[in-house]
Amino acid sequence: MSQPAVEREISRLNAAIEKVVVSNGLKPDVVGGWGPTRVVRRADAHAEVATLKRGPGRDILIFGSHLLWNDLLTAGLVDELHLMIGAGVVGNGVRAFETRPPGRLRLVDTRTFDGSSLLLARYAVER
Repeated sequence: MSQPAVEREISRLNAAIEKVVVSNGLKPDVVGGWGPTRVVRRADAHAEVATLKRGPGRDILIFGSHLLWNDLLTAGLVDELHLMIGAGVVGNGVRAFETRPPGRLRLVDTRTFDGSSLLLARYAVER
């Protein structure tokens, strides 16, 4: 395996956690190899996330969906942003935020990983 151990561990943990996929087109049978997964329609995303937030002591993570996290930020359903930053550079890439995030983002912590060029930047969302 060519990936650093920390990235393999992140992949292993991702495979094991319960996932809720927000999609209008994806069908549950397509996500069968992703571990425990439910598919929720985009129109139900706010209610689903609000319900999950009221649940017992669980963190909710969003992987790679700037559209969803922008929508949830606007709806006041995001408490923190954890941005994993890699060394790649994109000229005309996708913006992380569609508009200025509501409230203020305050840098809480940064972290690097041994054997990896990844940087984790953690921001609190202050309303």
